[in-house]
Amino acid sequence: MTEIDVNFEPSAVRRLRVLTRLAVLLVWGFGVYLTVRSGWDPGPWWRRPLEQWPYPLREVLFEIAKISVISLGLYDFIRPQPDTSSFRRVARAFGVLLAVFVWDTMFSWTDQPGYAYATQNYVVIVTGLLLVIVLTHLVIKGVRAVVDSDEHAA
Repeated sequence: MTEIDVNFEPSAVRRLRVLTRLAVLLVWGFGVYLTVRSGWDPGPWWRRPLEQWPYPLREVLFEIAKISVISLGLYDFIRPQPDTSSFRRVARAFGVLLAVFVWDTMFSWTDQPGYAYATQNYVVIVTGLLLVIVLTHLVIKGVRAVVDSDEHAA
């Protein structure tokens, strides 16, 4: 989505990259925080109130891996890339969307512990954001192509 003019100053590109990394890192950190905190929620199927819920570290780390994959896909698409074709960027973003969608739906069931719901919500929100960015990017490219063809025809 972020296309950079080759004539930009290197310091402006560097600042934009740092801000993009910081924004994605903050979003990723929030998702990790929600997942770790939700690990203490056993879900509605835990019917043994007298027994303590053991913290599911392996499962929480697996959910954090999902959050990391979608966050890296988001960063890969929105980071400033003056030398990469937009088609490749859209293809990679679509690949991430498809992989996370398949990954998330294959292992979903009802009445899960809290960490699974936190990750599902994060994945849905960030994947939706990535989908909006991809669609906006495609619309902008389409409009630019129409405008450019009109200018060359005149």
